[in-house]
Amino acid sequence: MTKPEPHMDPHLERHLALCKRVYLRMLADGTWPWKSEPDSSNSEDLVESGGNPHDL
Repeated sequence: MTKPEPHMDPHLERHLALCKRVYLRMLADGTWPWKSEPDSSNSEDLVESGGNPHDL
């Protein structure tokens, strides 16, 4: 991790370090849920979400 800014809140610094460790662990064990390559931008590959009953 890069050296934190001198004015960075210690709580935020610890949180970001934890996030980075979780991210790196998930990448290493293959559980990171998002693809590393970009999603398709082809219109036929897009999903309509208008009728989703589980929409938040």
